[in-house]
Amino acid sequence: MVKAVETRIGAIFESSRDAVVRVEVNDQLGKVSGTGFFTDSSGLIYTLASLVGDGLGLKVIQGDRELSARLLAKDPRSGIALIKVDEVESTPFLLKGDCRDLRPSSGLVLVGFPYEHDVSPSFGLVGGFDLQLKGKFFTTTHIRANIPVQRGQGGSPVLNLDGEVVGVLVSSFEEGAGCYVLPIRAAEKVRHDYVRFGDVRHGWAGVTVRELPLPVQGSRVAIDLVDPTGPAASKFHTGDVILQVGEIEVHHPEDALDASFFLTAELPVDVRIARDGEIRTIPFLPGQHPSGRKSDLQALGPTSLTSP
Repeated sequence: MVKAVETRIGAIFESSRDAVVRVEVNDQLGKVSGTGFFTDSSGLIYTLASLVGDGLGLKVIQGDRELSARLLAKDPRSGIALIKVDEVESTPFLLKGDCRDLRPSSGLVLVGFPYEHDVSPSFGLVGGFDLQLKGKFFTTTHIRANIPVQRGQGGSPVLNLDGEVVGVLVSSFEEGAGCYVLPIRAAEKVRHDYVRFGDVRHGWAGVTVRELPLPVQGSRVAIDLVDPTGPAASKFHTGDVILQVGEIEVHHPEDALDASFFLTAELPVDVRIARDGEIRTIPFLPGQHPSGRKSDLQALGPTSLTSP
């Protein structure tokens, strides 16, 4: 059994290592390095937002090649950045898996660059799925992975045992004894926004919710207050029970927070609610949060922890 696991981890590492790169940037304190990985064949790379700074002097090391890179989008709300290498016609890239298939005890393989070392694999298990840590909420549910991490591995891809990327390493905790992983579907929301609009456009509804004592149509989430100046003002009422937002079913308040992360400003989404004993589907157009400035939004979660 141990030999079979070792063989599987080795196969995943060999098949993925060429798509994983060291990311370097020079700032006032000298050279800073981390990890990134190609997400498509065009040279698009995921890495950490906290690593790339203003994007000046950004380089990617792939094997024995040193390539210039440019910053496309930086999103502190999710903790990741998109950078691009233009000097290659085609690159190896990682296939994406469905992070929703993960369960506690699911096996994970992290492939990254520990500080001043070559690309290396690490193995661990899903410990759980957390929306908050020490009283602070993440912007979406994160995977808590029982994988020890080192400096330089921030931005590494985390893969399932089929060799598909299911998340991006965004923070460590307990002095590197474990880590938090942004699910790949959340990273893809950032990428899809950039592809559509040239920027990351987190949406805003302008409502607060409360938890009901008993479920209605399977949901215990009701709208508590509606901002009269917000985009939801003409669509939703206090007391509406939220059943589904886009593809995300809502059963608990945590689900509503997750769903809000995936809203994109000016991109329509269907919201299913229960109102006055009837189930209704309401087309809704999220707005840009009035305190937000394009993709430069403050995160709770990854940026309040230790970036490896």
